[in-house]
Amino acid sequence: MKNLRWRFNLYSFALGFVFLVFGIWQILNPNYWSAYLPLFLRNFDPNLFFRINGVFNLIVGFSLILNIYPLIFSLLASFHLIGVIFSIGLFNEIAIRDLGLLLLAIAIFIDNYKRVK
Repeated sequence: MKNLRWRFNLYSFALGFVFLVFGIWQILNPNYWSAYLPLFLRNFDPNLFFRINGVFNLIVGFSLILNIYPLIFSLLASFHLIGVIFSIGLFNEIAIRDLGLLLLAIAIFIDNYKRVK
């Protein structure tokens, strides 16, 4: 296993920044996001759901920005983005944006996988 010392990664920083900002927005204003609540969660409290999701986004965002366990957190980001894309539909402006973020998360995962191998 190679030396895993800290290094700055612009791609991880960029994706982490997006997750961090969305996390802050979801925690501070969960009502804004209620329209994006997946149909299968309609019986769940939207404010609570988006605050929990916001905390998840904050953790992923900080971890990617600081490049802490980028292999794990890029994988978590990928699964999260896949869930978002499929829950809101595949053919709209949000899904296209999230598809770009998903590809970035996958690229970060692959890059870090090669480093630890």
